[in-house]
Amino acid sequence: MNRSAYVISATLVLLFFVGMFIFVLQTDGVQIHENVSYGTRERNILDLYIPANVDKDAEQGVILFIHGGSWTSGDKSSMTDDCKAFAEKGYITATMNYSFLNFADESKSDFATMLTEIAAALNKIKSYAAEQGINITKAALSGYSAGAHLSMLYAYSMLDKSPLPILFVRSKAGPADYRTFSPSSPDLQEILARMGNGNITADAMQSEQFIAMMQAVSPVTYVRNGVPPTLMAYGKQDTLVTWANAVSLTNAFEGSGVKYTLVEYPNSGHALDKDAASEQLCNKTMEDYAVKYFGY
Repeated sequence: MNRSAYVISATLVLLFFVGMFIFVLQTDGVQIHENVSYGTRERNILDLYIPANVDKDAEQGVILFIHGGSWTSGDKSSMTDDCKAFAEKGYITATMNYSFLNFADESKSDFATMLTEIAAALNKIKSYAAEQGINITKAALSGYSAGAHLSMLYAYSMLDKSPLPILFVRSKAGPADYRTFSPSSPDLQEILARMGNGNITADAMQSEQFIAMMQAVSPVTYVRNGVPPTLMAYGKQDTLVTWANAVSLTNAFEGSGVKYTLVEYPNSGHALDKDAASEQLCNKTMEDYAVKYFGY
C-alpha cells in the first residue's frame, strides 16, 4: 500500500460503538467523530471535533453548538461550519441533535427533555474524550434561534446540575422572554399546540397559569448572580425574535451583575444575514470569550 493510500485509509475509519456507526474523519488538522450516541432516543447523536494538536496534558474545554429550527426541525449539520472554525483555532467543539417538541405519541418530548439531553450530551463528550486521553473539564454553549434558547435555558437553569461547568454562552437570535411574543404569532401557536395547549386566545394568554408556563421556559426567568457571562446577537429588524428579547436580557443582566456583551445587527432580521461587520464582531468576541474564560 502506498503512503497516500495508507493516509486515506487511516483517516477514514468506520467504528461500531454502542449500536451506532461512528465515522472518524481527519480534515484540516481536525479529527471529526460523527454520530456518537449519547442516549437511547432516535435523535440522541452528536459530532465531536478534536484538534489534531490538542494538548492531552492540559485541562480542555468544549464548545457545544446547538442548532435552531423552532424546536420542531433542524439538524446538527447546520452547525458544522462553526464547529470546524473554532476547532481549527484549537478548541474542541461539538454539535448535537435533540428530540423535537412532541406530545402526539408515546415518545413525548418537551423542553425539560431537551435540557436532559444537553446534560447527557455533555456527559458523553466528557467520557468519550477521556477514552481518547483528553481531559475535558469545562464547557461553553452556543446556539442559533431555538438552539440559542436552549443554550441559555440550560446554562441559567441548570447552573448547579451540569456535568461540566458552563463558563460562557453565546445566543444568536435566541428567544429569551416569551412575554415578547405576539399572541397571534404562528410560531408561538405551533409551540403551544405541541405542548398540548393549542388555540390559546389573547385573553387566555393573560391568565396566571399561562404566564407561569411561559416564565418557566423563558431563560430570562433564571438570570441571577453567578450565571455564565453571555454574548448576545440580535437583529433590529427581527419580527420573530424581536429586539425586546435583547432589552429584557440586558435589564436582567444589569440587575444581577452578570457580565454580557450585546452585538447589534441593525439591518438584519432573524437570519442575522445583513450585517457582515456585526457577524465579524460577534465571532471575534466569541474568540475573546473563549480565551478569557477557558484560559487559552
